Amino acid sequence: MTTRHDSSADPASKASAAPTTAPVPSGVAPVFGTSDVPADLRVHHEIFRVRGYEVGPDGTVSAQIICDYLQEAAGVHADRLGLSLAALHEQGQAWVLARLAVQVERAPAEGETVTVRTWPCGVERLQFRRDYLMLGQDGAVVARGASFWVVINLASRRPERIPPTVAALLPENPPFALDGGLLGDRRPPAAAEDATPLSSLSFAVRRADMDRNRHVNNVRYLDWALEGVPAEVQETSRPTWLDMHFRAETVYGDTVEAHCLPAPADTPAPGAARFVHILTRRSDGREVARALTGWS
Repeated sequence: MTTRHDSSADPASKASAAPTTAPVPSGVAPVFGTSDVPADLRVHHEIFRVRGYEVGPDGTVSAQIICDYLQEAAGVHADRLGLSLAALHEQGQAWVLARLAVQVERAPAEGETVTVRTWPCGVERLQFRRDYLMLGQDGAVVARGASFWVVINLASRRPERIPPTVAALLPENPPFALDGGLLGDRRPPAAAEDATPLSSLSFAVRRADMDRNRHVNNVRYLDWALEGVPAEVQETSRPTWLDMHFRAETVYGDTVEAHCLPAPADTPAPGAARFVHILTRRSDGREVARALTGWS
């Protein structure tokens, strides 16, 4: 997880990160929460300055770093709302990311400051939706995202209903950062019929891959998925669409197999080249994650 660089929770940054002063792109409605939630908590703004160690050869951040920023902002906002990982652990529960979809407009460069604006959107069955806008210094949208979270019982490792304390914090008629047509239904993406894998790679889970829940960090799966994209695509384009579904956890000592396959021609995802990524656990063959990526 990326280190947090600045926060709207810090007094020194409130002036620049408060909802009334942070730039809002045209066409995006303000977010209004329930009347019992203070206005300054309904939408969270987290400020990041792109560090030199976060950029690649072209001087810009990868899609993985953008996802790190989004997850960091979500974690800080949950903490401010009293719904942190530690708070749920006290009740024998934990947040688990079920799905993350991100549309990247452009990649921020080293030294650039970006603001992640995030807010809860609602509950769909057992999933809690949270959306994101990443804004550049000029107020233009850098990336858009939507994430879907579940609460699991730490003993059984099974999903539970969203606690009433969480549902009570949901805003009324929130806007969505991502177009519903891009998100499609709940099902993970399917590869083209009779598709042959373009690559198959193996990754041994290291201790450095683990998060506070003692399973593999969400963004690490994305690392492994993208590694299998053909070199000619990676050298000439960047991922502009990511839609990752997390199916099962992996832990230290596991080996994950990452397969990259062509996506169907009619896949409703932006990008000139599109791939489906299937990640499985070698020990039992179980699918642990599946993703759709589009490259431009």
